[in-house]
This record gives sequence, structure tokens and C-alpha cells, in this order.
Amino acid sequence: MTVVDNVRTRDFMVPVNGTVVRFDDDEVTGREILTKAGLVPASEHQLILIRGGRTRLVGTDDKVDLAVGDGSAFRGFRSDRTFSFTMDEVGQVWGSACIEVDELLSIMHVPEGRDLVLEREDEPDRVLRPGGTVSFEARGVEHIVSRPATHQDFVLATVFTTSGVFPAEGALRLPASAPVAEVLARAARKLELGDTATWVTTVGNRDIDASASFAQNGLSGEVEIEWGPREGGGGAHA
Repeated sequence: MTVVDNVRTRDFMVPVNGTVVRFDDDEVTGREILTKAGLVPASEHQLILIRGGRTRLVGTDDKVDLAVGDGSAFRGFRSDRTFSFTMDEVGQVWGSACIEVDELLSIMHVPEGRDLVLEREDEPDRVLRPGGTVSFEARGVEHIVSRPATHQDFVLATVFTTSGVFPAEGALRLPASAPVAEVLARAARKLELGDTATWVTTVGNRDIDASASFAQNGLSGEVEIEWGPREGGGGAHA
């Protein structure tokens, strides 16, 4: 009887940083993945496995089974550390100090009709929007949750000035009953603005009363506030 050595009949194709890399074996190490993807030396990189809405760190000597988990992908970062965050109370990890919201949405598969909200202690919640970024600050683990999209009792506010945009990530989620001045004060502190006493506040080319609430100003939903000196009126930023 002749015994035929059944040589492996399939390749294992996985994307690393968006480029598909082929492996002959179903079980490979983090070092092999990084090296095959051209991320060398492997010891100077962080490798993140994305699988089933979860992210986890793969060490250079850790083994990964490529035969399970269709749809798996890898992200490699030239970095000496990782950053932790939670998504709906599930621990996650990333290899750089920020992540694009679009990439976060593609990983987490947020259901339609729900927002991703960045929660920070002693600050209003920030609703994350496509095209933006999330910064993982050094002060601790960031917490992101999915919630039903904002209803009429809340607004999503963003302040635009010539010194920058506040917040840099997404939009502040505030009660419609909150005074507009509240978000302006936060913007002034964060952007380190100087004398703003003569500045005007406009939404859609309409002057609004900053001392009144969003609701009293007839504002709802997503509110983009332009704040600065009146054109031709002088004034200066810090």
C-alpha cells in the first residue's frame, strides 16, 4: 500500500495594516507575522490581533492560530507600549496613542441607531463621529460605550474658533437646558483663549444669546457654534 503525504492544500491569508500577507502554516508567532509584513525589527513593534470585535496584544513569541476566526486582521505599530481602553466594559488594547473613529467603528460593529460615547470623569460625555479621532490620554484607561442615538432632550455641541476646535474628539453631549456659555467656558479653558469678552456667538450665521440655553436659542440636535471676534471688529486670540 502506498501512503501519500497529504501536503497542506491551502494558504492562510491575513491582512496586516491593510496589506494581505500569505502564510503556509496555520500556526505562526507574532514575530513571524511582523517580519513577513516587513515590520522589522519585530522587537520594536506592537502587534494587535483584531478578531470578533475584540483587540488583543500578540507578543513576538505568542502563537496565533490562523485557521480559526475568519475575518481576523492584524495591526502593527512601531512603538514600545500599548494603550488600554474599554468598549461597553470589555477590555481592549491599541498600539498607538490615538485611533481613528472610522477604524474603531469597523472593529466594534456598532449597531445602527447607536452612538459611540467617550466617557470622562468630571467632563460631559463626548459623542464620537466618523472622520474624527480618539486620543488615549496618559491619565488612565479610556471608557467608550454605545448608547441609543441622542434624543431631543440633548444636543451635540462643537465650538469652532480661529484657535482651534473644541472638543477635538467628537462633540459634547449636553442637556438642551444647559446654557451655551457652559460649553464656551470649557472651550476657552481647553484652547487657552485670551480675552473673549467682545466675541460673538453664532450658529448658522445667526447670532445667539450665550447666556441662554440651547433650547431657548431654538437649537437642537447637532449644534456647530462659531465663536470669535465680529468680522472687522478687532479682538485677539491668546
